[in-house]
Amino acid sequence: MSYLRVPNEITLDEIRAKGSSLSAGMYRRVIIPTSQVKRVGDLIKEFENGVSVGSLSYVKSSQYRFIRTKALQDFGYLTQFKGDAVIYITPRAYLGATSRYPLRAIADGDILYARGGSVGEVAIADGCGNATISGHVMKIVFRSDYWYSFAFMKHPICKLQQQPNIKGAIAALDNFTKDTLLDCLIPFPNQSDANRVVQYVSVLAQALVEKEKAIREKNKAIDSAIEQELTQHQCNGAFIHSFPNIQEVRAVGRLDTGMYSEDFKRKQFIITNYQHGYATYEELGFEIGRGQNLQLSNIGKSIYSQVPKSNFYRLMAPTDISEYRTVRQFRYLGNKKNLDVLKQGDVVFGAEGFGKGRVVILADEVQGTISNIHGITFHHKHGEIIEGIFLGCFLGYLRNIGIVDAIGAGGSGGSLAIGYFHHVQFPKFPDHKKDAIARLYHNPTPPPADNPTLDTFVEWHRRWNQNLGIWELDREMKNLQQVLADVQEDIIEGKTVHVPI
Repeated sequence: MSYLRVPNEITLDEIRAKGSSLSAGMYRRVIIPTSQVKRVGDLIKEFENGVSVGSLSYVKSSQYRFIRTKALQDFGYLTQFKGDAVIYITPRAYLGATSRYPLRAIADGDILYARGGSVGEVAIADGCGNATISGHVMKIVFRSDYWYSFAFMKHPICKLQQQPNIKGAIAALDNFTKDTLLDCLIPFPNQSDANRVVQYVSVLAQALVEKEKAIREKNKAIDSAIEQELTQHQCNGAFIHSFPNIQEVRAVGRLDTGMYSEDFKRKQFIITNYQHGYATYEELGFEIGRGQNLQLSNIGKSIYSQVPKSNFYRLMAPTDISEYRTVRQFRYLGNKKNLDVLKQGDVVFGAEGFGKGRVVILADEVQGTISNIHGITFHHKHGEIIEGIFLGCFLGYLRNIGIVDAIGAGGSGGSLAIGYFHHVQFPKFPDHKKDAIARLYHNPTPPPADNPTLDTFVEWHRRWNQNLGIWELDREMKNLQQVLADVQEDIIEGKTVHVPI
């Protein structure tokens, strides 16, 4: 739905301001059909700008953190930890930022707002510990309708109102005024049971946040289970670091690699010193290949879509894979040729760029799903789904501990070509351990037997989340996102919303 529209009527003053132009496109603006709107300024209790602490305050480890605009992304409801989005700072820097301005002290659950860069983006602080915010970020406190307001602040209707004259990180900050935020209009339901609709939107938003938290927790549990199994079942002998000799360099065949570092060798030793042994992907029964080449010269003309269409392929590009072993979004591709589709149990590994090493495992039967040439696909010869899930989860673990980056080559994030995968070793975990790890990723579970109400909706989803795997949590999260988007669309258009619970 496009919210930038040409109005039905304009004033003479507007025409004069546009140089007497009668081009309809010159007058496009955000138009909210419903008359029931409230200014953000009337909903906010208080707000506070962050402050720059200076790069000299950055440290490798501390109990205090500094949240930058990169932590606020449109694909997530919670603060993101990608790269240097959230960094450690000295205690002095934290106290200097917060002692006179206590609102700059950030706690889990606080709503953060980007006033520079991607102006209008919001996120809920989560897992940041004792933190403060950069000068490009604001903390906002709503006096009421916390979750409802947050849900609409994430919606394009609010972001578009704050964007037209503000572009770029520096230019946006230089041109930002508090009225950019305060004058933003949030649509509200216009019907007799409006309070029920507000509560429904609120619990949908809160349930979505709970699912995102659950996905993060399951990811941590997977990495912890792998780490624990490796470290608790080591053979006798201690790691001894040695500098590479000519034989080792010849065996590796490269100089542009981190594989000679002590850090890499220490981590690799924990895998190769595992009691039950280790193997390559080939020895574990996997085939490897690139994703579908989508170039015009290879498959001819294609049509791309952001929404599902009949007979279109569902495209899952490596750039769409998150660091939490999920797919942020799917796109859709129409092509007359029979393209190489993925199968249940396949592992898609992002092989290039700064997202190198991100992985997703297709735990269910997926019809007409493809990747592209920038992804590497692992397929078990006998279709063993548990083996595929474990291999994918372990690849994600290797990325998180830095082994993928060490083996990769090249600049701009580098790449991990198929030819380098013979350096990647996989531990031979016992079947019961692989099953336990696989259940954290894929564990279809029926919903709780009782029917949720508006008052129990969030708790009902929390109970369901406990047993669902990452794959199922992500699927249900996308379903809830669609429900919320449909409800918000009806509110914006001034239509009556039916609350089904």
